[in-house]
Amino acid sequence: MCFDTLHLQHQVKNIPIDFVNQKNETLSWLNLKWHPIINNRDYLSCYYTYIGNLRLVFKGDIIYIKNSLQCFYMNNNYQSFSYSQVVDAFYKLNQLVPFNIYEAEVTRLAIGVVIEEDAQKAYNEWQFYMGKPPKPMYEKNKIYGSKFHLSDYYIKAYDKTFQTKCKDKINIGKPYFRYEIEGKTKFFNNKTNNVGITTVADLIDKEKYRKLCDILISRYQKIEKETQIDLSELTIKEKRLVASMRDFKIKESIRKQHSHTYKKERIKYLNLLRNVDNTDFQNRVFNKLNNQIQYSLNN
Repeated sequence: MCFDTLHLQHQVKNIPIDFVNQKNETLSWLNLKWHPIINNRDYLSCYYTYIGNLRLVFKGDIIYIKNSLQCFYMNNNYQSFSYSQVVDAFYKLNQLVPFNIYEAEVTRLAIGVVIEEDAQKAYNEWQFYMGKPPKPMYEKNKIYGSKFHLSDYYIKAYDKTFQTKCKDKINIGKPYFRYEIEGKTKFFNNKTNNVGITTVADLIDKEKYRKLCDILISRYQKIEKETQIDLSELTIKEKRLVASMRDFKIKESIRKQHSHTYKKERIKYLNLLRNVDNTDFQNRVFNKLNNQIQYSLNN
């Protein structure tokens, strides 16, 4: 598992006088060059700078940091990124920012994992998550992944090799599949997940890191995937059941208009799936994801 996109913010107590006076020029502060941003009304909006790939924006008395921690640390997010490397990444970042990074508030967080696998085949088998079908992800007019949109978070999987080639002009040379969850901290802190993420210090807490690992793999298990069913072995009644549960519009119509029937039919459908072994491919993908997550946790 790795931390990818982070949204952090920190309130600055002692603001340098040039920032207070809002000078419309590039300012130096602790070996960083802060450039002004002018809004469409010709007023100074804020200042920005970069530390590697991380973008820092200083607005009012708040510094906002956004982008991939892994890319900051190793210039990519397709290699393994272990817990000890996460700790080291924040240690190095703390030497470069004008405040204690461990006190910065975490407002949004992405956790993910990359494995060597046929990405298209993996995400094409996604069907539903909490009753919702996935939406396709596009890059250069080509579908390269699938994504579930929820209120406070989303789950996505995509062809990392293709994305890296398109965005970074880098040919990895291997088929990589990336799976991740990104959401507001309130998703990770809700009653179900109960991780307790408030500041960066929480992100390097080993027990909380373990909980995030558990969320990543458990949510993958909850994604309904296309099971390879031998229809010739089913009764006509079972075939109709499979057809109604796999067609999103029909399934939703039954759920909304005949909720009691839907609950009974869904139980029958899930029982039917339990009697069918998942494909070797699905088991292989899950095991690779889990092994990589455990590697990250234990190294």
